[in-house]
Amino acid sequence: MKLFRLIALFLFSVYSLSAMAQVPAQNEFTDGSLSFSVLTVTNNAAYSPRNVLAIWVKDSQGNFVVSRKVMAGVRKQHLVKWVSSSGNNSVNAITGATLQNHQLHTIAWDCRDALGNLVPDGQYEMWVEFTERNSAVGGAAGPFTKVAFSKGAEVVSIVVPDETNFKNMVLNYSPLNVGLDENLLVNLKFRAFPNPFVDRLNISFELPESSFINISVYDLTGKRVAELVDDTLPQGVNTCYWNGEIGNGNSITPGVYFLRVVYGNKLFMYKVVFGG
Repeated sequence: MKLFRLIALFLFSVYSLSAMAQVPAQNEFTDGSLSFSVLTVTNNAAYSPRNVLAIWVKDSQGNFVVSRKVMAGVRKQHLVKWVSSSGNNSVNAITGATLQNHQLHTIAWDCRDALGNLVPDGQYEMWVEFTERNSAVGGAAGPFTKVAFSKGAEVVSIVVPDETNFKNMVLNYSPLNVGLDENLLVNLKFRAFPNPFVDRLNISFELPESSFINISVYDLTGKRVAELVDDTLPQGVNTCYWNGEIGNGNSITPGVYFLRVVYGNKLFMYKVVFGG
């Protein structure tokens, strides 16, 4: 009987360990910021150097996460890979007309999806596609590339070897607890006024040189509700404003919000109060 109990206990232990191994671990949701730069190079197609371009994020299963830049105007259908992935979803992306020349593109990503929600830690891919000719859904795509990276508690810095049509690719990711630098508030002479505000929040800051900067607004749950700046701006004093509206044109509810400013792979948070 004692031997039977020992065997039963052993089998139960093995079963328990096996069952525990099959229980998926809880997803971690590390907040952070990412910057990505890429220089596109012509492939001398029909309309070169004019081109349409998209930069977007996918997860490791190939699911679309969010678009960060779509420069195509009414010619988005020619971005075959992007259309197939996103379904023409350019919410929260920098958008604009067809580009007249190839150039260096820099984007930021706040680790949130198209709905503004923080995504779980894991493997992700930054995709880039451009084309200098007409195409169609299901047709041949123009040049494209992707950069895989890990979002989590560790800093990531990737310098990607040059490709024929994509050069100077650099990807930097910092979790929030590493990238946070409150000295930026002083260094950029950052101001947001009046605070509290009712109709309009005026924002001013001074860049020591022409640089990329992102300024977005988040609620107390960490959800992004608005993106105010995501661009390379000139040296000196720059301004923008927020009228309390979110992406769909509706106004937010009165309460506390945070401006998150990303500059030079560092960031800081600035609390503002909307009075409604």
